[in-house]
Amino acid sequence: MFESYFGSIPPLLAIAFVTVVGFVSLGLLRSGGWFQIRTSNTLRGVGFSAAIATIFGIWQACADLFVTRFPKDINVPAPQSLLFYPAMGYVVEVLFHALPLAVLLVVLGRLPLKLKPNTTIVIWLCIVFVASLEPVLVHMRMGSSAYVGAFVFVFTLVELYVFRRYDFVSMYSFRLVYYLWWHIIWGYLRLRWLF
Repeated sequence: MFESYFGSIPPLLAIAFVTVVGFVSLGLLRSGGWFQIRTSNTLRGVGFSAAIATIFGIWQACADLFVTRFPKDINVPAPQSLLFYPAMGYVVEVLFHALPLAVLLVVLGRLPLKLKPNTTIVIWLCIVFVASLEPVLVHMRMGSSAYVGAFVFVFTLVELYVFRRYDFVSMYSFRLVYYLWWHIIWGYLRLRWLF
């Protein structure tokens, strides 16, 4: 289940490493004042995330039904999915979002630029750049369609907006709710309805 992502590295060791990377990355983002881990608005952020992620999940299920039929084995089946998707969601949030944002903003802060990394325009340029990482890597790894690349880019951009507006907990909730709809619920139903 985890082998195609972590190779021969034991999953617990890989996730422990990602946890350390997340601790450092999120600490840097928080200390720079760029992004927060949890705030007084977290509950509102989680609610907002749940609503928008549900729309994305329903959209993707409709795309699977009417636009482009995804492969049969695209989802990890239950009950393994209940462990796999929360773990991989955290890995994605740290390695594709928190870490690159932290590196970009810290490096930009050390360069002699007129625009400092605390300005909104610089933060949003970093967000757009980071939002492009996941679709590019997904496309390289899976050879996915232009539709999937565009979907993942928009999804990630909205996710990073949630991170900026609310906090990491809200962004992680966004992915968890989407995974619940698309990979777990629809992943179960599509095998019975479409194949």
